Amino acid sequence: MKAVIYPLILFLVLVHSAVAGDWPQWRGINRDGLVQSEKPLSQLPAKPKKIWQVSVGKGQGGLVIAGGKLVMCHEKIVNGKPLETVVLVDASSGNIIWETPYSESWQYTNVYGPGPRTAPMIDGDLIFCQSAKGVLACISIKTGKLLWSKSYEKDFGAKWFGGNAPGSQGTAASRHGNNGAPVTDSRYIYAPAGGHEGASLVCLEKTTGKLVWKSGSDYAAYAGLMLGRLAGVQQVVMVTAANMKGYRAKDGRGLWSVPVKTGAARNIVTPILHGDTVTVASHTVGTFQIRISNSGNGQKADEVWRNKDVRTNITTPVLSNGYIYGLGASRGKNSEFVCLSHKTGETMWSQRGYDDYASVIGMGDTLLIHGSRGALTLLKATPKAYTELGRLDAVSQISWNFPVYSSGVLYLKDGIKDGGNKLTALKLH
Repeated sequence: MKAVIYPLILFLVLVHSAVAGDWPQWRGINRDGLVQSEKPLSQLPAKPKKIWQVSVGKGQGGLVIAGGKLVMCHEKIVNGKPLETVVLVDASSGNIIWETPYSESWQYTNVYGPGPRTAPMIDGDLIFCQSAKGVLACISIKTGKLLWSKSYEKDFGAKWFGGNAPGSQGTAASRHGNNGAPVTDSRYIYAPAGGHEGASLVCLEKTTGKLVWKSGSDYAAYAGLMLGRLAGVQQVVMVTAANMKGYRAKDGRGLWSVPVKTGAARNIVTPILHGDTVTVASHTVGTFQIRISNSGNGQKADEVWRNKDVRTNITTPVLSNGYIYGLGASRGKNSEFVCLSHKTGETMWSQRGYDDYASVIGMGDTLLIHGSRGALTLLKATPKAYTELGRLDAVSQISWNFPVYSSGVLYLKDGIKDGGNKLTALKLH
């Protein structure tokens, strides 16, 4: 059953033919957090069947799946050296098909642990991975061969990484690395390089890594990129360390910009594109929506509404049937899950009792929510009232990895334990 949603613009042009159960990139086929061609869950089983479980390394990058093949990035120690590694897994058995390192790993001392921060992407015969240290790699899905890679620091002048580099002060990416997922169309990959001397956003040929254009001078934040048509112009929407901007896809020309300034330059939420509107949130400025229109030779962004009380920190919400569902203000183990009107920004309801982060998957008229401390909750997607259809309190360990749901199976990856992380397939339907 195809998810029923408020009419959306088609954000992406994917070069592979999506089939039932595919979730090939950050937040799914259309990058909107909505499952396609799946029978929605009406309840959660009392005890999900564990189909398989395998040991994996650290990392918070999230999972993707296409054609029955699961792709995961994690940290692996090779000859005493920690490396970010991409793994192709048979989704039915958990067997590893191949494993390829693509970058050195950064050893964080924060609560999120070391390892990858960005979900990989399956694009036809190619897999794209972005490391915490700012390496963008292209890998053959058939062979696991590394086809090309680029360093944001060496190739595009992103000097901010590591926290003490010149120009790094005040940028969140210097503390937690590269998190924002790149985006592709039929020919190109657009990546948030964060070069502050003309290479904030870069466009590369997918098959060769050749630079097509570079634009902007903002530092990178943590938000995933979005590609879509706003006021008739195909563009990349990028939330940087201090702004949200639209860049024309064909040449990188800056079209519009609005400030999104936070105390720690910590912009994390991937923007939601709908019609000519863009909706985004931060823990400092709250949630707001702008409308893009043409103006002279360029475009302008006018604010439609702002809800200063819904101060989302990490979780990107889901838009379903005209309403936005996700975490509001983070309060540790008592964070708020909220429902907002996409049209007005009005808070329809709010419910405490959630973690500081949650992955939200929209499925028909339900929402499947995986909390960072392992709880799984099924909600009815309705603006009338918070309606819980089921809850399982411990389906995984501590993790900020976005899971995938495919053909009735939920695939989960733990994130930070030494020697104790697992990749698990649970039958829910």
